[in-house]
Amino acid sequence: MEITQLKVKQYNSTYKHIVIVNGKPVCITDSYNRAGIIIAYLYGYDVEINDGKIKKMLDKIIKEQRGECNVK
Repeated sequence: MEITQLKVKQYNSTYKHIVIVNGKPVCITDSYNRAGIIIAYLYGYDVEINDGKIKKMLDKIIKEQRGECNVK
């Protein structure tokens, strides 16, 4: 699983951090710390994700990488 983090300038605003897994953007966060927590969760570390929708999406990505789920 190839995980990349990009810092992108939003038009007339602050920077956003994009987490990309295997070339697909997974989520956009405001803070560098939050992006790091999401990446740690994808690597399997025991971290707390408070947003239920993001956690469900990340679990689906982890299952796809392990071969447990065939949903595209």
